[in-house]
Amino acid sequence: MNGLFSLDSPLAKFLSRLADLVMLNVVFVLTCLPVVTVGAAWTALYTVCYPMAQDREGKLFSTYFRAFRENFVQATLLWLLALPLLLGNLACVVLLCQQPGSVRYLAVVFGVLLTLCVVTFDMSFPLLSQFQNDNLTTLKNGLLLGLGYLPRSLVMAALNLFPFGMLLLRPDAFLGFGLLWLCLWFSAAAYLNSMLLKKVFQPYFPEENEI
Repeated sequence: MNGLFSLDSPLAKFLSRLADLVMLNVVFVLTCLPVVTVGAAWTALYTVCYPMAQDREGKLFSTYFRAFRENFVQATLLWLLALPLLLGNLACVVLLCQQPGSVRYLAVVFGVLLTLCVVTFDMSFPLLSQFQNDNLTTLKNGLLLGLGYLPRSLVMAALNLFPFGMLLLRPDAFLGFGLLWLCLWFSAAAYLNSMLLKKVFQPYFPEENEI
């Protein structure tokens, strides 16, 4: 029993990591509330979660708020580009699907554009958290990596978009899981996505290649 509850036991490490993710998720949700700050919050979330997923511990809150502050302008500009593109393409898909005749097939075109936007931006904010590039380069790399690692990027998209898909399709169920979204989902998704991103980012970290 002593071994099970010791500080170095797998259970203790799991509970410690869970506690970190809960605190991180609450901070992320709070810093997303103005909506315009989502890009900076998303970038800061991956700044903390990517090293955490590689078992490189750091200071949780100081790292998060430093990344939030340092990337605020660039991440906000990226988010202000992402939001209308995502919502615009989504609105076109929904509206066209409701149209009669062959016009509805145009929804496929906007569906493809929406998918490209999702995989690009889902990769771009983690890229921004780990690499210093201008937004145009970040978007280009996000598109290339998102398509190049398409199975991984689709899994990332599914984790990121699941709550919003539930909100659109089953708002009653979304409200029922409100505590999960508030306390854990987004940080846990970023943590799992960071594990998926290790293979994607590792070639660009010489220090990791030397290990």
